[in-house]
Order: sequence, then structure tokens, then C-alpha cells
Amino acid sequence: MKKSKKFFIRICLSTGILASATLLTACFGTPAKHVKANYKVTAEAIPDYQSKNAPISSYWMPDKFLEWSAENDKDLVYNQSRVPLTKRISPDKLSPSNQNQNKKTKIVALSMMNSQTSGNPSRGTTKFESYTFDYWQYIDTLVYWGGSSGEGIIVTPSADVIDEAHSNGVPVLGTIFLPPKEYGGKVDWVKTMLKKDEQGQYPFASQMVKVAKTYGFEGWFINEETQGLNADDAANMKALIQQVKKEDSSLQIMWYDAMTKDGKVDWQNQLNDQNATFVQDKAADAMFLNFWWTQNNLADQKLLEKSNLYAKNHNIDPYNIYAGIDVQAKDVQTPVKWNLLEKGNQATQTSIGLYAASATYTNASNWDDFQNRESAFWVNQKADPRQVDHSVNESWTGLSKYVLEKSAISGNEFNTNFNLGNGYNYFKAGQKISEMDWNDRSLAGILPSYRWIIDNEGKNKISPSFDFANAYNGGNSLKFMAEHLDAGKSSNITLFASDLKIAMGAKFSVSMRSDQALKVSAILELANGQKVSIAGDKSLTENWSK
Repeated sequence: MKKSKKFFIRICLSTGILASATLLTACFGTPAKHVKANYKVTAEAIPDYQSKNAPISSYWMPDKFLEWSAENDKDLVYNQSRVPLTKRISPDKLSPSNQNQNKKTKIVALSMMNSQTSGNPSRGTTKFESYTFDYWQYIDTLVYWGGSSGEGIIVTPSADVIDEAHSNGVPVLGTIFLPPKEYGGKVDWVKTMLKKDEQGQYPFASQMVKVAKTYGFEGWFINEETQGLNADDAANMKALIQQVKKEDSSLQIMWYDAMTKDGKVDWQNQLNDQNATFVQDKAADAMFLNFWWTQNNLADQKLLEKSNLYAKNHNIDPYNIYAGIDVQAKDVQTPVKWNLLEKGNQATQTSIGLYAASATYTNASNWDDFQNRESAFWVNQKADPRQVDHSVNESWTGLSKYVLEKSAISGNEFNTNFNLGNGYNYFKAGQKISEMDWNDRSLAGILPSYRWIIDNEGKNKISPSFDFANAYNGGNSLKFMAEHLDAGKSSNITLFASDLKIAMGAKFSVSMRSDQALKVSAILELANGQKVSIAGDKSLTENWSK
């Protein structure tokens, strides 16, 4: 039984110029049965999704969090994710796109997946505008960032975010935000969290386990920045984390570099004797370092290099330490001293932590601007992970320079509709059945691992994008626009990294359309390096065909 390592599509035009080819559904495995039907555009009626009866994502103050129970959670059925966390392919089986990528370096993204703490519908809205993150291949953990002293400081990920992350093999953490007093923080909130019962246990820790397991996410990011605490409080905070891990060792806890072992708020910007206790002795799994390691007044101290050495000397994995980079204000314009992160030999001192990775969306002027910012942020200015950006005057370096493209495509079967999770319309089998704007990240498909690797013969030139005007299933399709195609020349587009088992009788199908007659082949790169080309059984036309 052979395995596919990557798969591609090859576009070839016999004569003329290609206007566009739209790739909607790629299916690998046993073909599903299709039921023919005649669809009609629905009559549009905008529901009041913000009504009092609409389910919303959960958030609490500490006392209310302790009162929560599954039995009394009226919105639980809507806020639970039932999509299991897909297992990703081992990095050892993946091939780097460029020589700088390191298989050990990880990225955690702290992202405002919704614009506020309260009032977020559990599963999308009747609006197109939403942060539909689609570069999952570059992150290893998503922190659903939120919390405010005026709404709630404990926030669970909305179900649509968990669903999409799990489909891409990415664990999700909720947030416990204990704010500074300047932002409304209260010592009493921390004391409530650290209160013990008669058996000397922390009810709050047990509640953290229950909520995460019931809702279906992987753990918590703890951000303790409230002043006025002491060494006993710090010891209790560590003990609370240890209880969480004891009750369920599979839950992940990430600790933020703010509280020190004496209970003070004193950002270290490195791993050292002041904060390491929180990731030792079966406490937190990882630490997110504060951002100042890259500032001029601290740069000469090489804090990430010191963190790497400290971690190794204290039996801590340096790649479970994340160098924080605050990108909220400037996203792709954020200045970073990348040389302090880099270690030589295509490695980094620590992993990478991004605060407000969603800034590419919040700072964008329109949808196209958002897509361009995302591409430059996660890949590079050339939108080709094979290329390596070199930072000039601390300019932003695309993150594909440092980390592999991960993939959760394995097993015997794979299919995707290439949906981003929103749309101006909704399509089924190529027919428009709704003209209502919508977003629901639960409906997002698996997007290409490589954005983009395109090899052109002759003078061929192809530009990829997402088409919201024509789709097969969902809100959008994958579109390739050709500025020029030479007759008899082909363009190879590398789409997915995979670990798919190919049994005798396996089927590969794709639904496509084109403005002009076009030949398409699927190319599978096997684990032994052999490439197998499967010619399409028909030429494409302006109508959808399989």
C-alpha cells in the first residue's frame, strides 16, 4: 500500500488564453453517492440573530464560573464542539519548503477571533465580515483571546472556531485574563480563583477541567497581571495549575510571563529563576514570554539565547517557550530584531508567540487588503514559501521562513470544498441557493498547505485567489486566473501535504469549471518520491463538471 506525500493539479491549455479555472471540491477515497435535485434561490429574510433567545459563546466572572454546570447551561448544545482534534502528520514525514524551516519551531497565535468578549453568536452570523483565519498550517496552538473587566475575564472559544481548528489539527485554548488594576483588575478575583475547599483542593481548577472537556477545547491560557499579590499567592497559582494537570494530563496550560515566584507583576522577557517555576514540577506546559526582548534597551542582553540555555539546563524544552511578538498595532509593519530569535543552522532559540495575530484583519481596509496582509504575514511578500524573506531594518519576515507547513490530511480519505467560512451567497452542487451574506467557520474547508507553489512552463503566468461569485458547495471556490498561457505548456500547482494511503481501486475526483476549454491532471507524489499523473477524463468547460 503506497502513501501520497503531496498532491498537485496540472493545468494545460491546448490553444488560446485561459481566463479562469475554478477548483471547488477535491475528493480522495471512496466516492460518495450524490442525489440529484433542483435547487431554487431562497426567499431572503434576515433573522434576528442577536435576539435574547439566540445562543452566544460563554464568558464569566470568577464567581459565576464556579457556579457553572452543564445541566444549567441553556446554550451548551450550541457551544459544544463535536469535531474531534484531527491528528497531524509527524513533522519528520514532512518536507521543508525552504532550507530555513525548522521542524522543532512552533507558533502559538493569540487571536481576537471575535471582536468582543460578550454577545458573540455561537456559530456565525448573517454577515460576510468576519475573521476567517486560513493559514492553519503555520500554527501549532490557537489561543482564543478575550476577556475584559467589564464583561467577563474567563472566555471559552466559540464553537465554530474550535470546529475549524480541530479540522486542521490545531488545539485551542480558552483565556483566563486577570487584568492589571489600571484595566479594572481586582485582587478579589484572583483570591476567588485560588480559594481552597475543606479538602485543600481548588474548586476553580476542577471547573477549568470540566468546562474545557464539556465544551471540547484543549485547555487554558492564564494571564495573571493583577498587582497586589504575594509569594503565597504565586505558590497557590502553581498548585492550582498542577491540580488541573493531575485531574486531566491531556489539558494544556500556557502561562504568561507576568507574575513572578514572589507574586509580583514583573515581566522578565526571558525564562529565568523568577518565572521558571510555573513550567516546572508538572505545572504549565508552556510559557509565553513578554515582548520586550526585542526592544533596543534589552536587545544587547540576548534574552532569547539566555532562555534557550536556561531551559536546556533545567530540563525544559526550549520550544515550549514562546518569544512574544506584539503585532496588534502594525501587523506586517511590526519591527522585530529577528537575529535575536535566530540560532543559526536553520534553527531558532525558542518558538514564536504572536499577540493579536488577528491584526491582519482588524487593520485591513477591505477584504482584498486583509488577504494580502495575511499572505505577507504568514508566508512572505512573494507569496511563495520556497522563497526566504531577508529582514531589512527589522522589517517583517514571513513566518514560513521559520516553520513547516503542517498538515492533518492522512488516512484513507480526504475531501474539501476550499471554503473560507463566509460568503455573499451560498451554493450547492454549483447552484446558488441563497443570496444572503453569512459566516460560519464550522463550514470552512481544508485549504492548500502551500500558498502558493506554482511552477509554470514557457511564459505561463497564473494568479490564485478565492472566488465568492462562483462556487460549488458553500460560499467560495479556489480560482486560478491566467494572465497568459502558452499552447501546449502546463502549470503545476502544488496544493497539499498529505499522508494518505492509496489502496487498489482508490478514486480521485475534482469539481471544476473554466471559461475556456482546458485539460487538467492530478499529480500524486508518493512517499518514495515517484510522481503519478492522473489525466482528467474530460476537458473543462464553463459549466461545473466532475
